[in-house]
Amino acid sequence: MMDEDLTKRIAERVKQALGEKSAVRLESKVPRAEERLPRGKPPPLKVAIGSDQRGFTLKCQLAEYLGELGHSVVDCGMTEGQPRDYPEIALAVSEKVARGVCDRGVLIDMVGVGSAIAANKIKGIRAGACYDVEAARSSRLHNDANVLVLGSSFVNRGLARRMVRIWLETPFEGGRHQKRVDMISKLEIEGLDTRF
Repeated sequence: MMDEDLTKRIAERVKQALGEKSAVRLESKVPRAEERLPRGKPPPLKVAIGSDQRGFTLKCQLAEYLGELGHSVVDCGMTEGQPRDYPEIALAVSEKVARGVCDRGVLIDMVGVGSAIAANKIKGIRAGACYDVEAARSSRLHNDANVLVLGSSFVNRGLARRMVRIWLETPFEGGRHQKRVDMISKLEIEGLDTRF
């Protein structure tokens, strides 16, 4: 937020320059998502991470970055030279999160959608395919997402690092959003019987 005295001084100068007829209204810009994070360092988390061959390079970069942030990393594959299909990797990461072995999970494939679909088949998983910082923040804040899915064709290393950091540091807001997360859990339990 702009300092109040500074705002008044700027308004006065603009008024002098433009004359009394011009109304001057100064407001500070809306803070970016990064600036709306809670204050204080979050506790270290245990993060499962995995990718198919199209996300391998980004997975390695993010695993290193997670370590730099103080989180412990469980690499669920793939390993270099041993390609695996994204549903296998989605299962490996999601299983660790669903069983409570890891606090959160990160999946990377070429687009992100396939891994998100596969991960969301696992009971207890709320995976969101995100392509920008605000979507990543919102997936935690409103949906209590426990798996972040990135598409390596759409997200570069710098953006992926910002997204992961914000996603890990953003708490679930609860309140009115809890009702909706509970509805998702109910759908997961009751499902839909399509046998007519």
